[in-house]
Amino acid sequence: MPRFERSILLYNGAAGAATTDTVIPLAVPALARASKHLELIQTASPEEFEAACRNSCNNADALFVAGGDGTVHIAVQVLSTMDAPPVLGILPSGTCNDFARTLEIPLLLDQAAETLVAGDIQDIDTAQINHRIFLNFAGLGLITDTSLNIDPDLKERYGKISYFMSALQTMRQSIPFPIHLEIDGVQSVEEGVAALIMNGKSIGTHMFPMDSISPSDGLLDVFIIQSSTLTAIREWFSLAKPDVTPDELEHIAHFQGQHIKIWTDEEKEVDTDGEIYLKTPLDIQIQPKKLQMLVPKPSFDSIPE
Repeated sequence: MPRFERSILLYNGAAGAATTDTVIPLAVPALARASKHLELIQTASPEEFEAACRNSCNNADALFVAGGDGTVHIAVQVLSTMDAPPVLGILPSGTCNDFARTLEIPLLLDQAAETLVAGDIQDIDTAQINHRIFLNFAGLGLITDTSLNIDPDLKERYGKISYFMSALQTMRQSIPFPIHLEIDGVQSVEEGVAALIMNGKSIGTHMFPMDSISPSDGLLDVFIIQSSTLTAIREWFSLAKPDVTPDELEHIAHFQGQHIKIWTDEEKEVDTDGEIYLKTPLDIQIQPKKLQMLVPKPSFDSIPE
């Protein structure tokens, strides 16, 4: 018996590898077996994608979105406004696929589809930021400058490697600036080259397997990178090691909270899930268990003894 009564596969034909030639043969077989009714909707622009998501989801019990982080970001804006949104499944087919990495969804479309239709449903937090929503992260300073400095031709040619190339160039030009924080009512000022507010565990394909970061714990993790020195960058990449804790860091400040305000002396552009359209000041509030998402069933290796 099919698991879902009515499923929708929504994909942005203009988003990277998410084209008819890849999505349909790789993803549809598994989705069709799991759905009594399956509707396929292809869009050609972010605006068309948002409209299709808004107009088609009311009577669906599962929405599968094929695309990159920007495409998922658009879908989350729509689903977060619905009283009873369908369960969301991410079929990763973008450049970085960061939130798919957080949820440990396979990065191959056919494997992702098979895994999700047989997977579990997990309550996932979102974060409201200045009346918009982010799912994975918000950042300013170095992280935003890196995105702005990416050469579109290099991104098309080299994919995620272009992010590292841009980061190396941007780090040489980074100057620390005051970052004013208020976290659950407690104010402080930090000097840094970047501020990151994280709900997910991956940024630019760089994973942070720390227990403190979870998209289902009702908390946001805030990191202030205090300089772009080699020592600070080493500390940042050391967070990918599961035995490293934020308390050991000397050049990165770490906080957790539910309600976070950030402002800067000079207006800064803000990156939310890879999309840059907001500016400081920021008012960010966690929305616990706002969405339900399909996730892979835990493997035997990940189950504690």
